[in-house]
Amino acid sequence: MIRIATTPEDRLKTMVVRGIVFVEEQGVDWHGEFDEFEDESVHVLGEVDGEPAAAGRLRFLDEGWAKLERIAVRPAWRGRGLARAVVEFLLAEAEARGVTRCKLHAQTYLEDFYAAYGFARSGEVFDECGIDHVLMIREDG
Repeated sequence: MIRIATTPEDRLKTMVVRGIVFVEEQGVDWHGEFDEFEDESVHVLGEVDGEPAAAGRLRFLDEGWAKLERIAVRPAWRGRGLARAVVEFLLAEAEARGVTRCKLHAQTYLEDFYAAYGFARSGEVFDECGIDHVLMIREDG
């Protein structure tokens, strides 16, 4: 159900999901959503019956860190465990590449969701693209 987006069509599907969720639904500016890190990131796609339903990306940073980013599920497919599946896939992919220290910028209402995966809040609330976020870190998988 969740896989690495390896083809141009897969990458387009991840961008469709992100466009619907972040740009259309949450009002994030197009240029704030799609950035200079697209080509260096590992993109993942979740499909339901061939429809792009979920997406996320993983970016490898300096000093042995990975950052989970752009995790999104289209409204019609929420409540089916897709967000959990994307997070678990991203964490497993980071670990498969030898990285166990991960971070993310969580929208504040999702702090408890990510805490269930061992992420802990670090610092104060900050604005990212007009939405309140917190830095969360997870060390030693």
